[in-house]
Amino acid sequence: MDAQKQMTRMTDAVQPHCNESITAAMTCSHAGSMSSLFFSKLAGGIGGLSRTSELPNPVFIAVGQDTVYAFDYKPRGWKFKIKKEVASWPRGDLQVAVEKTDRMCYFTMTTGSGDVYAMEITMIMGGQDIVDLFIAALSER
Repeated sequence: MDAQKQMTRMTDAVQPHCNESITAAMTCSHAGSMSSLFFSKLAGGIGGLSRTSELPNPVFIAVGQDTVYAFDYKPRGWKFKIKKEVASWPRGDLQVAVEKTDRMCYFTMTTGSGDVYAMEITMIMGGQDIVDLFIAALSER
């Protein structure tokens, strides 16, 4: 399945739960939950990661025109059952930092109030293209 079709499947899953058009969505894990230590560099050390644990792990992140949303979800084969919104942030207030390796994409979202959410996405099995679509949408200001 090509990256755009995969992205459409994810945005379609979350769109009914949002009051604005969703341009990108992705399932993400807390940084370090996939045996990585690279995240501490992005967040400026362990102390910067204290808020990440308040999000479910994994979490479904959706990017709208004005807002970035976090949802609790349950995978259903190749589909997603969105349970509930657990957080949202004004998109214009978010700063996003990204670091990639051969297999992983690590990113942090820093809110206007200084909260830091360190996340990771695997790029194994051809996931590079869809991760690039998501990160481009998330990073756009």
